[in-house]
Amino acid sequence: MIWMLILVSSYLAFLLLRSRLSVLSRLALDSVQLLDGLLEPGEDDEKLEELEDRTSKVLVSLLLLLALAVAVVVVSATLPWVWGRIAGDPGALDAFSRWQGIVALSIGGTLSFVFPKWKAHTGAYSPLDQLLHRIALDHPNFHRWLHDREVRRWRKRGGEREPRFVLVTGLARAGTTSLLQRLEETGAFSSLNYANMPFVLAPGTWRRLHKPKTGARAERSHGDGILVGADSAEALEEPFFLAHVEGAFVQGDGLIPHFVDAALHGRYLDYQGLVRRPGTTYLAKNNNALLRYPSLREHNRDFTAVLMFREPLAHAASLLAMHRRYTDMQEGDPFVLTYMDWLAHHEFGSGHKPFLFGSGRVEGDPDTLDYWLDRWLDYHRLALTLDAHRLLFVSHATWSASPSEVLRAVLVESEMTADVPELEPHIRHRAVEQQADPDRIEAAQAVYEKLMERALHLD
Repeated sequence: MIWMLILVSSYLAFLLLRSRLSVLSRLALDSVQLLDGLLEPGEDDEKLEELEDRTSKVLVSLLLLLALAVAVVVVSATLPWVWGRIAGDPGALDAFSRWQGIVALSIGGTLSFVFPKWKAHTGAYSPLDQLLHRIALDHPNFHRWLHDREVRRWRKRGGEREPRFVLVTGLARAGTTSLLQRLEETGAFSSLNYANMPFVLAPGTWRRLHKPKTGARAERSHGDGILVGADSAEALEEPFFLAHVEGAFVQGDGLIPHFVDAALHGRYLDYQGLVRRPGTTYLAKNNNALLRYPSLREHNRDFTAVLMFREPLAHAASLLAMHRRYTDMQEGDPFVLTYMDWLAHHEFGSGHKPFLFGSGRVEGDPDTLDYWLDRWLDYHRLALTLDAHRLLFVSHATWSASPSEVLRAVLVESEMTADVPELEPHIRHRAVEQQADPDRIEAAQAVYEKLMERALHLD
């Protein structure tokens, strides 16, 4: 009888713990927030009030955890104690110290985490995944400390900065992800991938702790047929810039140009060294790259940039469709919005922020085709003014029709060699049903023709 009571009481006790796991999450986040504050640059006196507040939060979380632990002990002992009183057995609680009691306690505690079944989470990220992402990406000082620690170790191992790298960029929905993945698959490049999340600034440290299964593929959230897995290359370097400039280029109404000074450029090359495997070249996809391309080029004449572009009306329609898709998705799962904000992924959705290339505040309704044609025009008019040194324009149409030839051309432009597989063309024609302003279409078409004049031709 006593063994069954121990099992039942431990089941109820750990069921209480299971229902209050948020207390553990709160303690973890409050503790990392305190550490983040301690690591924040600045004088200690200036940070004192904020640190005191964060310390108070940690103490409150600790007290809540202590209270929960006491409650678990009390609930675990209640039924055996009551039985002892009824049966007149003052040593009933001693059963916990016997092997049978330990087994009963273990079984009860285990069952509480199995039955009832956990409520299925509806989003792509489990509560534990979300907690890890918040620990890493919501605390830039802590994340940057891990990064600096890893850079120091990399240098001690003989790591050296390499100014040559390849940057794939373009307005979202131009085909940049497809080109990135095909380039990475040649084996000549090293790129960040999904397995590096969420500790994307310290890929080596995280790699030692986290070894996800590779090979499995699923369609990404864009719903565009591109399959991704843990080892798939992706645009994940933006947290590096956010952490080092405290998100200064992300304003309330848009993203503004971001000047990269010599020190930050050097740190960027260090970061690339953490990702780059021996004998390969760093490869990045970054749709925000035009914000900092001019200053990057001032410091570095060795890197190659590939700017992809697409026929304006189809491109604008694709952006509009994606904006609507992600707006609905983020309303159903707010964590998707938080995740995209961490990556400065403001191209579309509820967190959309347009590029502000010196033209002031952007007007218009993002639920219209005209708005996205304006964004297309702003972006590509600026693109035509960029320093053309090692800048290769590639049209979406050319990439779709001749992917292998485009890969070879990018390798030649980058002064690299690699085996390129023969890839099948993947031509798609988007039917545009929405109406757009004829003057905007005419202006965009004129810019598109100028882009085509400068673009890669495979004659």
